[in-house]
Amino acid sequence: MATLKRIIDLIVLAILLVAYLSTLQTIPNGSEHYYMIDVGETQNVLNQWGTLHATGYPLYVMVGNILVAGLRALGITAATAPGLTSLIYGMIALALMYMLAVHVQEPAPQLANINEGTSKIQVYVLAGGMVLLYGLTRTVWVHESIAEVYSFGLMILVALFLIALWREPIRGRVYWLALLGGIGAFHHRAIAMAAPALIYAVCGEIIAFTPNLRRPSAAGQAGKNRFKEYWPVVRRVAICLVLGLLGFLQYLYLPLRANAGAKWVYGEPGTWNGFWDQFLGREASRFIGTPTTNAGLIANFNLVNNVLITDVTLAGILLGLIGLIIALWNPARRKVAVTMLISGGVAYGFHVLYYTDILSALILPVTLALAFGWLLLAERVIQLFNHTDTVKIQENLTAETSNRKLARRSIAPMVVLGIVVAVSAGYLIAQNQPFIREMTTNPTGLETIELAKGVPDGAVLMLDWGPRYYAVAFAQDLLGELPTVTLVTHKADFKRLVNTDRRELVTADFTFYNRPVSWWEEQLGRPVYLQSAGSHLVEIGISPIMATVQDKPGVVVNSESIVCKPTMIELQVNWVATGTPDHDLSVYVHLLDKDGAMIAQADESAPVYGWRPLTSWLAGEVVHDVYALPRLSNADSIAYGLYRQLSDGSFDNEYTFNTAVKCDE
Repeated sequence: MATLKRIIDLIVLAILLVAYLSTLQTIPNGSEHYYMIDVGETQNVLNQWGTLHATGYPLYVMVGNILVAGLRALGITAATAPGLTSLIYGMIALALMYMLAVHVQEPAPQLANINEGTSKIQVYVLAGGMVLLYGLTRTVWVHESIAEVYSFGLMILVALFLIALWREPIRGRVYWLALLGGIGAFHHRAIAMAAPALIYAVCGEIIAFTPNLRRPSAAGQAGKNRFKEYWPVVRRVAICLVLGLLGFLQYLYLPLRANAGAKWVYGEPGTWNGFWDQFLGREASRFIGTPTTNAGLIANFNLVNNVLITDVTLAGILLGLIGLIIALWNPARRKVAVTMLISGGVAYGFHVLYYTDILSALILPVTLALAFGWLLLAERVIQLFNHTDTVKIQENLTAETSNRKLARRSIAPMVVLGIVVAVSAGYLIAQNQPFIREMTTNPTGLETIELAKGVPDGAVLMLDWGPRYYAVAFAQDLLGELPTVTLVTHKADFKRLVNTDRRELVTADFTFYNRPVSWWEEQLGRPVYLQSAGSHLVEIGISPIMATVQDKPGVVVNSESIVCKPTMIELQVNWVATGTPDHDLSVYVHLLDKDGAMIAQADESAPVYGWRPLTSWLAGEVVHDVYALPRLSNADSIAYGLYRQLSDGSFDNEYTFNTAVKCDE
């Protein structure tokens, strides 16, 4: 039977491993989905022995750095290794979950004369089916495939439940829970939500008295003896508090790495205030607190419930709750059911009432509790089916024949449940695999790295702190690319960079959606003059480039050039207006074949990727612009110019130009 247990465990984990590997992230992250928003940062940190954003997650970082270093020594790439650490933690968590699921059912119910082997098979199959379905839920699956902290936290959480719910005595169980629980809570505060459930599970061991202290106290010695009676409890609780607080020691990693000059250090953990900002996670305080209106509370309620329904479906939620509630009437399963109800209930309640964003660390305990509800419900269905068949069969058959008949009949409910598990697993795979793979293969990070390669040598590139910044930093620090580019975030001292260091300041065209021209002028304390610095790159100039104004009124092309690259053709234009235009115009750029047919275009709502309208130009100012077109073999010329749309919907080309395309093959 032990061999069968291991076989089922390995089969389930192997199926899950194949699913996870199909979505494992192997490139610098570019997705901005809420699951992925911090993944790029984690990819950088785990490769550089750095520190993460608040609350720092120092234990996760320390263990992850060691694993990533080992994986890279085996030839795993820097982009893949961080995600593999999550996969390792997650597989350990699921293996522990399987162990707990088996233990919860053992010793298997001895129904009538059903032989023990059949019951054992049921135990292992039910545990395997539950772990398989839980492992395919979206939040679990995502965090098995990306560099994030949550599979590490799930591993700790399941280990805590395994210790708390193990029926056989464990020497120092309460102390082990306090130590591991403290480590877990200091790793991620959400793990503290499991404390009430764990306390319930082991409360008997916390308050246990020795027999000689249970005798009534003499009247004169009442106070003294009462103290003696409660001293074991006080001592036990005090030791647990001390063990739990040991988890704080992991935070020494943050100032140590900061003072050692680590490449990637978030915030200022080397200072007293910076350290406490990290430890307390003050920057996340905006998410914590009860919604101030009923509408806000309802919105948060719907937000959390929609995630849960996506994870386990509405039927899965209902079946899980039914299983946990029914188990309350079974003395052998009551502790498990109550423990899971408390754990999931506290996490759910806190998430709905006090946390106004989605936090996977609070979703996972809820879905974990529901998964054990599925297990308990399936077990109860099997028991009822076997009990009914036992009565019917034994009324008409001898004991020996009855055993054989029961063994065969007990297979039927397992087949039905197997079909349910297979259908459910198929649904979860179809729903989650394409979604997760789309996120982990999102090319935005790679595209941003390519974009940064067009930054002029020696220039400063500003990208907002986030996935795009992480990707370019990854390319610089870990791939050895972009050596001449200085990468900064929106918090840089731009006045110093431009005025003192005389550095060319460049950003991506998409930056202006969040950082408009007015923001740049506020940062620099002066007007700015935008120019194109390359394909989809904008230079933040602090003084205009002027040309001699011609007598011809309107807009002219001061100069133009064609730059042929392996995959694109760039049209570079210097626009000049003889006077400040009194109306704005859009830009058309059409790539034509030899017959004059348009084969590609790069139109913009205004020059410089739409961010430099004509009415912002100075008289005689040169506005440099770049338009990227695909390099096609049948390209012959480029027609471009400035136009406006009339009130009747037609287009008026006010300025038209044309240039030949000549690229060496």
